[in-house]
Amino acid sequence: MRFNMSQLVFAALFVLSACTPKQEGMEDPKRRLNDYISQSFAVRGPEDRKQLTSFLTGEAKTRLDAWSDDQFRHAFMDAKRQFIKFSPKEVKPISAHEVSITYELSYTDQGRGHDAKVTHRKLARLVQEQGKWLISEVSNIKELVEYRNEMSLP
Repeated sequence: MRFNMSQLVFAALFVLSACTPKQEGMEDPKRRLNDYISQSFAVRGPEDRKQLTSFLTGEAKTRLDAWSDDQFRHAFMDAKRQFIKFSPKEVKPISAHEVSITYELSYTDQGRGHDAKVTHRKLARLVQEQGKWLISEVSNIKELVEYRNEMSLP
């Protein structure tokens, strides 16, 4: 098998880029979104708000900062949710420093009834600021609630 010079150069650049360590804060936007979601399910008190807002910018950060401690506690601590799965579906670059990610988030929610499984399809917009990917906006596309052993009549 013979390779031409451009194929060898491309292969060498690919290998070098794969082996080059990433700079701090230059993580993948999908990973950053996943880290935020993981943190949101691990909140133990109002003091965790600062850590969550470190993942946000713009309108998303402004909204979370504006919540009272009671609102924060209700949304993140009182909700009886247990994480199941984060599944990115589509990543679309908007510009060199902005992407949109369509993803699904699944969790159980005891607040909706025994064994209720909730799946959200969402669209997140992330922007890169000072070398970090930050969530600037999240919107709901669709929500599905499934109840285990639910009896339904026609």
